[in-house]
Amino acid sequence: MLAGVKVCSGAPSISHLLFVDDSLILIRATEGDCEQLKTILQLYEDCLGQMINKAKSAVLFSQNTAAHQKKKVCDLLQVTKETMSEKYLGLPVHGGRSKTGSFGYLEDQIWKRIQGWNEKFLSWAGKEILIKAIAQAIPTFAMGCFDLSKTLCDQIGAMICRYWWNN
Repeated sequence: MLAGVKVCSGAPSISHLLFVDDSLILIRATEGDCEQLKTILQLYEDCLGQMINKAKSAVLFSQNTAAHQKKKVCDLLQVTKETMSEKYLGLPVHGGRSKTGSFGYLEDQIWKRIQGWNEKFLSWAGKEILIKAIAQAIPTFAMGCFDLSKTLCDQIGAMICRYWWNN
């Protein structure tokens, strides 16, 4: 059985996440886990008659995985593409300890949207609708998955307030 990955010592192991048209399988980068995964995927293909497209498949390693281990895993799983993406489903893959740094892109997205509105002459009602429908909606998905820092939330709130009270 695959061990999965723990986000912290007291947390349960997570071995997979299934989305509508995407699957994320979490394993340790060991030869044993790779062999088990290959067996499970072969069983999946045999039972359901669906083939896994290895050309569309990719692996993502933790930051502390050695280069030789990465090569071994890619060879065993017959996956040639190693993704270097910083985000998956719009969220950061490697969070780190600084949530303000990891989620700073939210502040940038909101700032870019607000800057585009400054040239428009809107009524108070128009400003309110833009704030509620767009600026406050941008961080909603990230906030549903992660606990954002109070500092980041305060910075976003201050940015929205500056726009609201601007001429």
